[in-house]
Amino acid sequence: MNEVKSLARCRDQDLAGAASGAGARALLASITTKEPRFEGRVVVRTSRTRRVLVGAVAVGGLAAAAVIGPALLGGGGTATSYANSAMDIRLQGDYYVAVIKDPLADFAKFTEGFKAVGLNVRLEPAPSSPTQVGRIIRVKAGPGGGVGDHPNDDRRIGSGTTPAGCELEQAGCAMTVMVRRDYAGNGVVELGRPARPGEKYRNARPATVKGEMLEGYRADEKTVGEVVAEAHRRGLKAVFEVITPAPDHNGWNVDPDKQSAQVEDDWIVWEARSEKAGVLRLQVTEDRLPKNPIYGGPKPAQFTS
Repeated sequence: MNEVKSLARCRDQDLAGAASGAGARALLASITTKEPRFEGRVVVRTSRTRRVLVGAVAVGGLAAAAVIGPALLGGGGTATSYANSAMDIRLQGDYYVAVIKDPLADFAKFTEGFKAVGLNVRLEPAPSSPTQVGRIIRVKAGPGGGVGDHPNDDRRIGSGTTPAGCELEQAGCAMTVMVRRDYAGNGVVELGRPARPGEKYRNARPATVKGEMLEGYRADEKTVGEVVAEAHRRGLKAVFEVITPAPDHNGWNVDPDKQSAQVEDDWIVWEARSEKAGVLRLQVTEDRLPKNPIYGGPKPAQFTS
């Protein structure tokens, strides 16, 4: 346990900006203040598994494209297409479809493309666990914005692949972000990208789902000793996040002052998340509780397989 305990401290800056709460979407760890706060239930859409995309992708002739200036309607007006080394964006029907050629490119390259076609959208590829590569992790949208897996009349920002339905590890398959041409909001889109070696994941995916590090293992409600033993068996390390449950156990938060606690083998694990390649983050309490505070009850089936 000494090796694991030496990694137990979770720093405030590593966890800042993430939401928390019981319910079907307790996918994100939270810590933004010195004192614990309890927040209500939230619900998250489920997403289809994506595999790791290695390096930049090539789609047809797009791979050879260098920086291309805006293509204008006639001699003036709004750009309908733009391309640079990171992305290629074109108007297709009611949507601008951005093909991501280099998911590791600088954020400014993506913002540049959307700005060229008149959209105030900032696309930020974020390091993600394998099952979230190519998926929208988080969208912060202003007036007129909405979020969905695939855009339609009611969904103004979405993600996908090109060709449609392809798997990202396949040659010629690329991530896409789609934004309605009349989108008037100020959108910030975090899109899952492959993490560099040693880079922490921006998302907080349960590590027990298919494609993640603890696939097929139920870590919830087991002791720290049991879960750490399984982690070591798989060649994984673990860090701890000591959570503070709400009084009714229908919510939780993280108190930064409690992160230096000496976590023992008999403490209880309520969730195991993918922290970075080869490292799990175990969310724990010292005592066994009447129910799982992460979910306000039994862990939902979509997070167990």
